[in-house]
Amino acid sequence: EQDMAHELARQRRIVLICGHYEGIDARVQAILGGEELSVGDYVLTGGELPAMIVVDAVSRLRPGVIDEASIDE
Repeated sequence: EQDMAHELARQRRIVLICGHYEGIDARVQAILGGEELSVGDYVLTGGELPAMIVVDAVSRLRPGVIDEASIDE
């Protein structure tokens, strides 16, 4: 949701790990203490497309990425 995009945009850095394998994904989350994000209630073959959605939603909120008037509209 947009609130999460704003929260992530305020961070200095974020790391997106694109999941593929349930067991490995669970260990990475446990070891790194990461937060799991969802972009919808459907199944995809990997995490690359959701990662691109997050990058697009977050980057447009960073200063200088796009014209401020575009954000307001």
